[in-house]
Amino acid sequence: MTKIIKYLKGLLYFFIPFISLLLIITIFYYFDILSNQVIKYFKFIIIILSSLISGFYVGKKSLSKGYLSGIKLSAIIVFIFLIINLIVGGFKWYHLVYYLIIILITSLGSMLGINKKE
Repeated sequence: MTKIIKYLKGLLYFFIPFISLLLIITIFYYFDILSNQVIKYFKFIIIILSSLISGFYVGKKSLSKGYLSGIKLSAIIVFIFLIINLIVGGFKWYHLVYYLIIILITSLGSMLGINKKE
């Protein structure tokens, strides 16, 4: 049961910064403060930061092999995004790049998190 709670909290550590930062850049885009090209880069940076934060949290809570915990968490995140993409806009092949980035960065974050344990 504690493993499930660990991954649910890891999902919260992913989606809270992800949604809040996306909301902020959406507001900037709405008021023409940022251009469409800049928004693309910010969305990419937000995905990287959210993945790193959630992976770091899960790695800190893991007992051993932090990269496996990161891969498990990223698999859950990728599954959620895949379902949303299939429902909303259809699957595009370039989404695989985003999914691989999420997997790699979350694994890296969990490896960093397990090394920073107290």
